[in-house]
Amino acid sequence: MSNRTQITVAASAGFCPGVKTAIDMVLELARTRQKPIYTLGPLIHNQQVIEMLEEKNIRAIKDVTEIKEADAILVIRAHGVPPETEKLLRSRSLEVVDATCPLVKHVHRTIEKYADKGYHTIIVGDRDHAEVVGLMGYTRGRGTVISGPEEAAALPRFEKANIVAQTTQEEAVFLASVKAVREKTAELVISNTICKPTKDRQEETVALSITSDLVIVIGGKNSANTARLFQICARLAPAAVHIEKEDELTPALLAGKKAIFITAGASTPTWMIEKALARVRELTGAK
Repeated sequence: MSNRTQITVAASAGFCPGVKTAIDMVLELARTRQKPIYTLGPLIHNQQVIEMLEEKNIRAIKDVTEIKEADAILVIRAHGVPPETEKLLRSRSLEVVDATCPLVKHVHRTIEKYADKGYHTIIVGDRDHAEVVGLMGYTRGRGTVISGPEEAAALPRFEKANIVAQTTQEEAVFLASVKAVREKTAELVISNTICKPTKDRQEETVALSITSDLVIVIGGKNSANTARLFQICARLAPAAVHIEKEDELTPALLAGKKAIFITAGASTPTWMIEKALARVRELTGAK
């Protein structure tokens, strides 16, 4: 292929601050503490990173009862947990380390503030995602999860409600949901809790997708924020592909592409992005 192929790597690609802090935290624990380390659920949604952590004896569990060692360390992952779960964890004879992203904790406080005043909480997000499950725990039993404006249209009427977003939600989906929920509430508090790293990543993705003829999105197939990035790219670029590893890139996929944009989700480490970039350069002959 011609070396005139232009390759652009997103400045925002890769670990967000919350994920990086959580990863650094568990790696430091593994380095300095001679104790078994567990995370409640996968620390992040990236299989390659999970395998790297397992090699360092940092293991994900589904339930705290799986821990048999009395001196074990249990890490609460970046997505956070419901307050009842945290209380249960801290009642056991374990050392609990909280790696919840500070921006997720901000959403917890926002929900609590209005829930304590009697507001119903409407969360725009993925119902089964760990972060959203955690958020629901702060609603004082008055919470509803919607995926977007279509589900908002089916809501009952609320006297007063507070609408928040999963921190990695697509902003266009949140704003469209707000518009739909307005019709269902007498009083609506709008709490746009999409985090700044997500907004920056999505804005950059929109700007560069429309000028590229192929977008490569790198990240776990079970990563919600990576899936949203891919959805944005697929709408705006002539071609887009979501990969987990660089060996998924083929000569046929890159054939004839002159402007390639590479981006990645918040759970994708730098080394995976670098491997994908090297593979693209190898297949295109670009510098």
